[in-house]
Amino acid sequence: MSSVQVVDDDATKSVWRDRADTALIVLAVGSLPLLALELDRESLPHSDRVFLDSVNVVVLVAFAADYAARLVSSSSKLRFVRQEWVGLLVVVAQGAALLPSLTAFGILRVLRGARAVRAAAVVVRMFAVGGSLARQGRAVLRRRAGSLAIGVAALTWLSSSVAFTLAEGPGDGTRVESFFDSLWWSLTTMATVGYGDIYPETGAGRLIAAVTMLVGISTFAVVTAKVAEALVRGDTTGPADGQ
Repeated sequence: MSSVQVVDDDATKSVWRDRADTALIVLAVGSLPLLALELDRESLPHSDRVFLDSVNVVVLVAFAADYAARLVSSSSKLRFVRQEWVGLLVVVAQGAALLPSLTAFGILRVLRGARAVRAAAVVVRMFAVGGSLARQGRAVLRRRAGSLAIGVAALTWLSSSVAFTLAEGPGDGTRVESFFDSLWWSLTTMATVGYGDIYPETGAGRLIAAVTMLVGISTFAVVTAKVAEALVRGDTTGPADGQ
């Protein structure tokens, strides 16, 4: 194989690794706030529980495929297992989280119903996913610092939706019937639209709304500034008039 082919292969692998790390970061960031819903899973409607299980499946498949691919391509399998134990912990924790949802393991539903057991499982998964995020995030964020504001906005959207669901419902007689209602509320609050169809009625809900509005205004301002910066940079680097 020529040196040119080797360089091309290395460049292709680097691009693929960068895209894979970015995708895993998005999954890790997006799934972390949803872990809190597991603590109140039994009170959620069926659609929310199906959504949580679907997210768990996606995270499990993505991290398992990435771990397997890196393990196969590693020159030293034993060293890779020792160094990348966090990635393996994510796969094991996500797999264990799905077991009670399978009819074949119906006996495990009793364990999932225990709040202490569910809380311990959430802590383990949060540690595993958070550790993987920290490992992959440092390198990617250095290359994609401009996307940080969008990531913060997305994380705030999901986090405030989860917190609002836990603070305001769901339940009979509440305005929040499901997690998807909270997603709508969080989006309109961040955008400072506030239609008023859903609003906080508790002190905790109002505090969550205040933080959501402040973060939403700040992150949208940063995103707008980045777009303006990109447009100005494009004008200044373009061809001069008359050329």
